Amino acid sequence: MKYSFNIQANDGKNDYSEKLVIGAFSNEGGDTITLKLLAYLMFIQKSPRLDEDIDWNFVPDLVARNDAGELSLVVDCGTVSSKKADTIATKVRDRIEYYVFRKSVREMDEFYKQIQDKVKHLQNIRCVSFDDDFVDGIGKNLDRTNILEAYVSDDMITVTITNSFGKHEAYSTVHRIDPTVSL
Repeated sequence: MKYSFNIQANDGKNDYSEKLVIGAFSNEGGDTITLKLLAYLMFIQKSPRLDEDIDWNFVPDLVARNDAGELSLVVDCGTVSSKKADTIATKVRDRIEYYVFRKSVREMDEFYKQIQDKVKHLQNIRCVSFDDDFVDGIGKNLDRTNILEAYVSDDMITVTITNSFGKHEAYSTVHRIDPTVSL
């Protein structure tokens, strides 16, 4: 199944107007589609691409490249194994930002605890999650064709989706674990 989005987004600095199509693999539910959509919105200024093969023996959910065409961002959404996280954290070094997006703070914290003793370059993994029920609420309201308005800041995201189901509005704090930022 494919989901299409006519996006009007603002990040506090710029307005973005784009069309996005997300193809759902057979094992992907509404929550994974929503996480991909949220990752896309959060990195929209980097012109991200979904499900691009980067020759790493797996296909990340989202990537972005710098002006020279070099990989600058890799994002995985939902479940990520410790082995995969370790492999990617080793490959990205300090050159490429690597994010794992999870539905909730609880899932993000569980993932981070799970990988702490298993990932050699833990400092290369940043995690992002959202308030409880935010991702599921959006996922339940997606249709094949959606009009999406979004406002994204460093610490908050607001999304309005209009489609044949009606209008759905949701907002969430953006929760993060970022070992590169000291408190």
